[in-house]
Amino acid sequence: MKASWLKAIVITTVVLLGLSMAQKLTFWHYWDGANGQVLQGLIERYQKEHPGVTIEAVFVPGGELLTKLQTAITAKQTPIMAISDLVAMPLLTQSGSLAPLDDFIRQSNLNLADYFPGPLVYGMYQGKRYSLPVSASDLGLFWNKNLFRQAGLDPNRPPRNWDELLRYAKQIKEKTGKWGIELFTQGGEGTTWQTQVYFWGAGAEFLNANNTAPAFNSPQGVRALQFLVDLAQKDKVAPIAPWGLFGRGEAAMVMDGSWMTQFFPQQVNFELGSAPFPYPAGGRPATNMGGEQIFIFQNADAATAKAAWDFINWFSSTPVQVEWDRGTGFLPVRRSVANDPAYRAWVSNARPLMRPFVDSMAFARPRPPVARYPQISDIFAKYVQEALLGRLSPKDALERAAQEVAPLLR
Repeated sequence: MKASWLKAIVITTVVLLGLSMAQKLTFWHYWDGANGQVLQGLIERYQKEHPGVTIEAVFVPGGELLTKLQTAITAKQTPIMAISDLVAMPLLTQSGSLAPLDDFIRQSNLNLADYFPGPLVYGMYQGKRYSLPVSASDLGLFWNKNLFRQAGLDPNRPPRNWDELLRYAKQIKEKTGKWGIELFTQGGEGTTWQTQVYFWGAGAEFLNANNTAPAFNSPQGVRALQFLVDLAQKDKVAPIAPWGLFGRGEAAMVMDGSWMTQFFPQQVNFELGSAPFPYPAGGRPATNMGGEQIFIFQNADAATAKAAWDFINWFSSTPVQVEWDRGTGFLPVRRSVANDPAYRAWVSNARPLMRPFVDSMAFARPRPPVARYPQISDIFAKYVQEALLGRLSPKDALERAAQEVAPLLR
């Protein structure tokens, strides 16, 4: 009888200890469709490999996630983990609600030097790291090989610098009547995102080194905007028109995102090529990037935060990131993924148009990680449009933009 009683106590104690060690981690994200399915599959595998850990993945539409996170922060009812678009990260890191990851990183085998430098910029605030990149995208050149052939150009040789881009665009316009290149001229972040690539390629910076003043109104910036204006106004090889001409075969070249390596082949009826975006003689290779960051909220107790970090560390590992990127089509945030033989074989065989975008991650540039970036972007794009329409010179347009942007950075 006594033995049975002791046995019952031991069993009860083990059960209670197991329950106390069990962890339920809520995780807010906006990955839907196939991306959401890949995420859920990885979460289910992690749970099988880590008994006692339950991850509740909560889908929130992309347009609502930041607002919902901010509301949760105010109400002190945040999830344990979440992801965010990188542009929103400054608002979140400055909120005081995220847990620093530095101690976790030091105690783990995570090698930050393996990450491409661009995506890492967004997790830093006042010398501490609050997030890690888990996905990326970038911009590159697509071209219509059919129109290249019709214009007498080598369909397998894209332009490698601005001089060639202009020469190709002129020849295409002359020989085929089609536009040489399509620009995003509708304003907003779409215009800023693409224009920054030209600026960085020409050696210009968008803001100064500590993000406290505009720098796009430099001579290099004026040169870059003048090149774009000339494409539209002087050489007349790029229209001021609604987006979508390239996909309809009405423009021979376009700057677009890595995600289009999946969608363009399904949408167009011509042979495609892709390449890193050209930059001017004396310039430097450059591209812009998007992506998501993952983080832990401070409301988690020590054990829960450790459980959340264990998942993030697993999710960020090279083998899991290879699987994640293959399943979603996101670009690698780590060099070890980009150079993984299985991943590179998948790119070559299943998504060959993606290769230049993967390689371009080495020089992908971050948009400035400042809280008021959306307003800055709108101002900049507004004045780029004024220059493209011929209402202001590139120099005057950038000076006016700088005057409006400067107070937002003080």
